[in-house]
Formats: sequence, structure tokens, C-alpha cells
Amino acid sequence: MENLGYKEGSTKPRRMTRSISVVTKTEVEQPLNENNANNRFKSIPPNLMVRWRNNNTDAMIEAQYPTAGEFEYMECGPSPPAESAPSMYDSFEEPTSELSVQICNDTLRISLIDQMKSATGRVRLFEDIEQGNVVAESTKTHFESASKLEKNLCYLWAAFLKRWDLIEGLMEVGADLHFCDQNGISSMHLAAFSGCLATLGLLVSKGMNVNLQSKCYTPLHCAAFGNAAEAAKFLINNGADITKDTNKPNCEESLLHCAVRSNALECLQIFISEGADVNSLKPNGTNAIHLAADLGNMQCLETLLNAPNADANVRICIREKESTALHLAADEGNVECVDLLLAKGADAKLKNHRGFTPLHLAARTSSLECVESLLRNGNADANAEDFDHRTPLHAAVGKSENAYDIMETLIQWGANVNHKDIYGFTALHLAALDGLVQCVEMLIFHGADVTTKSKKGTSALNVITRKTPSSVAMIRQKLDAAITLHHSQDPVNREVELELDFRQLLQHCHPREISYLNTFVDEGQKEILEHPLCSSFLYIKWGKIRKYYIGRLIFCFSFVLFLTLYVLTALAHNCYNGSKDDNTTIQAQELCQKQSILGDMLRNNPFVMEMQWWVLVAITIVEIFRKVYGITGYSSFRHYVTQVENIMEWFVITSVFVISYIYTNKTYTFQNHIGAFAVLLGWTNLMLMIGQLPVFDVYVAMYTKVQGEFAKLFMAYSCMLIGFTISFCVIFPSSSSFANPFMGFISVLVMMIGEQDLSLLINDPDGKDPPFLLEVSAQITFVLFLLFVTIILMNLLVGIAVHDIQGLKKTAGLSKLVRQTKLISYIESALFNGYLPTWLRNLLHYTALVSPQAYRVVLCVKPLNPSEKRLPRDILMKAYEVGKMRKQFGHTISSKNPAENYLSYKNKYNNSTSNGCASTGYVLAGDPDPDAGQFTTLTTKIDENADRIEFLTQEIQELKQALISQQQQASKVIDKLLIVISNQQKQNLRK
Repeated sequence: MENLGYKEGSTKPRRMTRSISVVTKTEVEQPLNENNANNRFKSIPPNLMVRWRNNNTDAMIEAQYPTAGEFEYMECGPSPPAESAPSMYDSFEEPTSELSVQICNDTLRISLIDQMKSATGRVRLFEDIEQGNVVAESTKTHFESASKLEKNLCYLWAAFLKRWDLIEGLMEVGADLHFCDQNGISSMHLAAFSGCLATLGLLVSKGMNVNLQSKCYTPLHCAAFGNAAEAAKFLINNGADITKDTNKPNCEESLLHCAVRSNALECLQIFISEGADVNSLKPNGTNAIHLAADLGNMQCLETLLNAPNADANVRICIREKESTALHLAADEGNVECVDLLLAKGADAKLKNHRGFTPLHLAARTSSLECVESLLRNGNADANAEDFDHRTPLHAAVGKSENAYDIMETLIQWGANVNHKDIYGFTALHLAALDGLVQCVEMLIFHGADVTTKSKKGTSALNVITRKTPSSVAMIRQKLDAAITLHHSQDPVNREVELELDFRQLLQHCHPREISYLNTFVDEGQKEILEHPLCSSFLYIKWGKIRKYYIGRLIFCFSFVLFLTLYVLTALAHNCYNGSKDDNTTIQAQELCQKQSILGDMLRNNPFVMEMQWWVLVAITIVEIFRKVYGITGYSSFRHYVTQVENIMEWFVITSVFVISYIYTNKTYTFQNHIGAFAVLLGWTNLMLMIGQLPVFDVYVAMYTKVQGEFAKLFMAYSCMLIGFTISFCVIFPSSSSFANPFMGFISVLVMMIGEQDLSLLINDPDGKDPPFLLEVSAQITFVLFLLFVTIILMNLLVGIAVHDIQGLKKTAGLSKLVRQTKLISYIESALFNGYLPTWLRNLLHYTALVSPQAYRVVLCVKPLNPSEKRLPRDILMKAYEVGKMRKQFGHTISSKNPAENYLSYKNKYNNSTSNGCASTGYVLAGDPDPDAGQFTTLTTKIDENADRIEFLTQEIQELKQALISQQQQASKVIDKLLIVISNQQKQNLRK
């Protein structure tokens, strides 16, 4: 499909610019000289010549044809643009900060140990403190020999491990009260993280600042990271500032952010109760509600939203992203957070900086639960558009397992399956481009228009036939589903009736009703026309629109007829010039009187010829308006001028003014030649127009087919014909037939069809005989011409013509439908192009459309009634077979899971019928009750189920009787066996 300026996928291998030479390892190792210009003509180094002088053939082949992974791509023209729709979601990233916990028990432990190791300190000191080998009384002796840094790090380690009993002793041996490690972490930070109130009390009593923030965090931040609620209370009671933010580069967050990151629910409640603002946006653009929704921390999010004045619709304010917490939760697929936000008043219809609603992001993330929650609880709009006019259905298209269910859910909630984005792509385009067969079939099942085109003119059917060709079967199943078989509503006459629902063909193409089928022809799926629904529609449509084509034929016939009369009278027989009285027209008078039956009348009454020309001019002016108006029916002016029939018609129109007498009141010889060609082209064009009628199309198709094959054959053998022409001109220089090469070529063409002139080989008895060698050459050349051209070439042409005609007969039915479709499409393009006045368009709609009223789209026929004449018998029988087959299989149309697809279709149909019959478009032809068709279908199903139940009951009764008879036989056999056994026992006892 069109590239639209977007970069191709990264998985595509890079095309190299050269493919002639192969770089070897020795070449890579060669240093590049800075002055290449001076070394251009130097000899090649010996190590580069090894592979060319190697006598080992295998090694040379391996060097010329490298193994896999070492090859380069051939340079064979530019690569075509990527055939994919521009993805509007790949580059989309919300500006959320790092989602991991920034301080935890492991990070602090590893950091202190690494610092001890990097300072060449003794890690054994940490182990002694952790294992309890060091007590308060032995602190002085244990750390007496330790370095200053070891004492400070052990001081932090004791605070981290809640060894408050060692804190004061370590300070006595030299540890610094205010020491901070390389990350800005002090003993108060570690004590707050660990929740050791004794250590905190000691440090505060020593005068340590509770708001110490040497680098990133304060002790209160660390208490939040460690979920130390008591420590947080202690710090707040001792003056800790709850409004201080972290000082981490590019990640300045509030105290509430830290509590949310560590899921510190108790601390979060304390901070909120102390007055922390849950709506406050920090420099990173987010607040704690955004972070909780993004992380999926349900309990923290609930606590934040329960705070006074909490606003669930606060937007991110950095870089104009404007996402809400609901956007973040939906993008991460956190359904519990989505439910909670919706319950707290979050607006599911708000859009972010790119126009995405939370439903767009939930559909893109393939979170079915979030999509259902947003639709059910948030009243999200299933047809909401982003800034590129894409709906959630576009975003749902993907290769995930839930994509199919999400798309069907959106459709059931009213998503428009035919909505186009800014590039003209529908969801069907995207699914087909990605090769998603299941999604394509589901969209087609729910009414997606396969004929819709993008802005570049690529139809969805074009992509489907190339990327997901198996999905075309779903289109046929939809057409099958439009044919239903049931019994008549008349209780007296239970005659079989067949309903043909043309909604599948008409719902997307008003007023150009044939455009749906014409797209199938353009995309190479012309076999679909043989479906009985399509064939019947074409038959009815042609009956509606043929009167316009016949009217055009009559008009063109009048135009060509008047042109022929004028050329024959005024030009061919020179009657107009013969009507003059001067001496120069005596010869013209004689020619007119000899060659024309009405010569005297025309010569005496020249106004007759003048009136012919004026009538011809009037018709020509109307024809000019028609041709100019017809330009609007073509996709481009180039397409218009490349059509042969348009060139022929414009030549004929122009010739009318060229062959006129009006300029000098007389005619000239050159006008005769122009008129002759104009008449020829006019009647030829009329033949082609008549050939488009269904009655004559096969014969004209045969003629044009043979004509094309002859043109190819003539081009293939034209050199041989030219050779014979020159030979005959040399051998028979005195013959008038070969006086020059041009006349000789015409004579060869005449001889080719069997018109042989043997007088060329017969010498004149009264004349001088030609030389013997020349006579022999003439005879040999003539015989060769007979064999190679007259016999072989002409028989070959006849054989090809017969073969092509037989092939046309085999596909005559399909070819007829294709030409009929093209003809109707051409007529509709002229009738409904929008330039006509409204009253005329309304008249055309009423007279040319099969369904001028949108709700009358169903035809009810009686296929088994011999008096049924509304459709041809062959189409009726095909439709009857389809209806009968669907009736046997329960009227389902899915090849994989009929029950599920049928239920979804029934739900959709019931929802649409609740709005009235106008929305369904289902009314039987001639039925005054709109619900009669639905009632009839229900009655038919009840009858079918009753027949099936009765059949099953009979089978069960037969099976029961068979089992009873078998049991009786078995019991008899057992009785006989028992009797035999008892008799044998008695005989044994007697013996």
C-alpha cells in the first residue's frame, strides 16, 4: 500500500548499494592511507592478490560466493515503498518516570557493602554487627583499630540494622554524627527507613536535622520507602517537612510519590492526614494519583482518591501530554484501577495530547477487561476519534490473543466498522495489512465494507486478496446468508419462497449500486459475480438501466447515419459542388448524376445537403456536451484520453466541422478522405457499443479476441512478410502488383489469404522469356510463400482463432457478467456524478435504482413455481440450492465456530430491530407488515425443530426396541445354557 512518508519496519534487511566486490578480512585489516589520491595508481598489495592467484578452485568460489551472513544485496533498482499503514501508536510514550522502587532494603545493603569494599575496608565488621558479635560494652575495643571511614560506614550499618545500642558507642570511638555516604544517605535516613524509633530519638537528641537532604532524599522520604509508619509520625512530630520533594535529577517527586512507589499504605494515610496535597503536580508533570494508576497500586490509589478534594481528572502537565490517571491505568491494563477511577468520577471521554481516549489505549494494550469496564461503567464512546480520526477499533487491530474479542466487544457497543482515518484506512485495511485472518473475517461478518478505498485508491479487497486470501470465503458466506428459504405465509398454499436480501450489495454504495460488484471485478475476484445473489442483482439492475443505454445507442445511430448521408451525398458523389452552375462543376454534375440515385434532386436542391449538415451539427453539439460531461466519470483525464473509444468519438466529432462546405461554399477532395475515415470509425464504434449488449456481447468478444491474437501473430511474423515482399519486388520488377515495396506488401497480404496470381509465373507467349535462373528463383520463392505463409501461417491463425473461441465459450457466462458489470458501472458514473440538477437526479434515482428506497432491499420469489418469471430459471435454481443447503446447516455462516458467530449476529440484529424497521432495512417485497419476515423465520425454525425432535424420538424408540429384543434373546440363550449345565451335572452325579 502507499508509504505516506513513514519509515519502513526495522525488521527489513538493509539493502546495500553495491554487490560486485566482497570485502575480506585482510581488506578490513588494511589501514587506510589519508592521501588516497596519491595511491590510486599504486600496485595492489600482495595479501590482496592471494585470493585471485589461489589455485584452489573451491577457495575461489567461496571468495566469490560468500556464505550466509556475509552476502550483499544486488543492485536492481529502487525498493518499493513499505506496504503498510502509518502506525500512529509505535512512538507513543507517556512521560512517566521510572516505575521501580528507588530505595529498598537490598539497594541500601548492597550500596553500603560496595562502599566498604571500594574503601578497602573490612566487610567482616558488618558481619560482626549483623550477627551480634559486637555489643555496646565491646564497641570501643572492637573498633579501636578501625579507620575513620570504616567507623562511619559501620555507624550507618548499625543504624540500618536497628542496632541502636551501638550508635552512641560508635560515635564515642570517632564516628561522625552527620556522616553521609556517597548517595547522601545518613544514619537518620537509614533509621527512618528501618523504622527504629530508638535510633531516631537518639539522633534527634544529639541535634541532627530531621529535614537533612544532602543529595536526593530526606529521612521522611526514606521512611515512606521503608513503609515505616511510626518513624514517619515521629519525624513529622519533630518538625519534618511533608512538602519537601526529592532532589533526584529528572525525577523530582513528592512524599506521596515515594509512598506510592513502595506501596506504603500506612505512611500514605499519615501523609494525607497531615495535609499532603494529592492533586499537586510536581516538575515531572505527574501527581501521586497518576503514579498509583500507572503502577497498578490499587490500595494506594483508593487511599489517594478518598482524600478530601481528590480529583481523578487531573492531567499530566509536562510537554503538553495532558493524560489523566485513567489514561495511564488503561494503557497499562490495570482493570481494578480503571474501575476505581470510574467509580470516583474519572471522565472516560477526555483526550490526551494526541486525541487518545482511555478506550484507545486500552484497546491498543489488548486489555479486554479495561475495554469492557470503560464501555460499561464509563460510558466511553466507541467511535471517539483521535487527531488522526482513528477510533478505538483501529487501535484494537493487532496480533494479540485478545484483539479479536476486543474488536467484537467494540462492535457490539456500536463501533463503526467502516470508519476511515485521515489516510482513508479502515480497521479492515489495518487487519488485512497485518495478515490477521481472524480479525478480517470478524470485521467482514459484522458488515465491514471490503470495497472501501483509501485516499490513494487502494481498496480493502485488494489487500485481502494478497495478504489474507482465505478471508474471501467469508464474503461468499455473507452472500449465502442473504439467501433464505422458507414456506409461504399463506395457510392455504404452503409454497416454497426464496428471499434474496440485497443489503450486502447495496448498503455501502448508494446511489452507484453496481460499485460493490465492480470493485470485485477490478481486483480480480470476478468469480464472485457467479454467485446467485450477484447474478440476480445484475439481471434486475440491467432491466432497470438498459433503457438509458438503448437511448444512447439510438442517439449514436442517428449521429452516424446523418454523418454517412452527408458524406455520401455532398462529398462522395460530389453532389454539392455539382449543384453549382459554373463551368468548373460540369464534371461534378456528371459524377453526381451517374453515381447517385437522387442525383438530379440533390443537384437541383442543394438545400437538402445543407439541411443534412445543420442537423448533423445540432446532433454533434449534443454529443460534445455528452462527451465533456462524461469526463467526470473517469478517475483522471489521462485515463479518459487513453480509452480507444473516446479517441474514435472525438475524431468523428472533429471531422464534422472539418468536412463542412460552410467555409468556402464548396467542398474539397481532402474532405472526402477525412469523411471516409470518420464514417468508418463511427460505424466501428457503434459496433462496439452494440457488442456491449448482453445479447451480442459474446460475438463481439470473439471478434476482438481474434483481432488481438492476429495482431500479435502479425507482429511476430511481419519480418518474414517483409522479406517475401522485397523478394517479389526484385523477382517481378515488371509486375504492377510489385511496382514498389508498399504496393508489394499489400499484394503479399492479399496472397496470404489464398488469392494467388499464377500469371506471375507464366511467361508471355509473345514476349521474350526471362533468364532461366531468374525463372527458377521466381518459382522457388513462390512455392516457399505458398508453404510458409498461405498454408502454415494461415492455418496457424485459424487454429488460434478456433482455440480462443472455444475458450471464450467455456467462460462465456462469466465474461458476460463482467462486461455487464462494467457497462452498468459506466452508465451509473454518467448518471450519478453529482453535476445534474436535483430534480433530474431524483428522477434518475427513481427510474434507474433497484432500491430507490433504503428499506426495500429484499426480493421474494417462488423458485419452484413454473410461472415465476422475475428471474431466469438457472439463477433461481442456483439460489434455491444455496438456500436449501443453508437450511440444512441451521443458517450459520461461520466456518470455525458457527454458534458463536451466529449468536453475535443475532444480538446485533435484535439491537438494530429495536429501533424500527427503517434501521434494519428488512421488508419483504409487497409485505405491508415489517415484522412479518421475522415472524415467518421464527415459525420456520419452530417447524424445523419439531421435525428434528420427532425424527430423534423415532430413532430412540427404534433403538430401545432393538435393545429389548437383544436382551430377550440374551436371556433365552442364558436359560438354555443353564439347562444344559444342570443336565450335565445330573449326569455326572448319576455316574
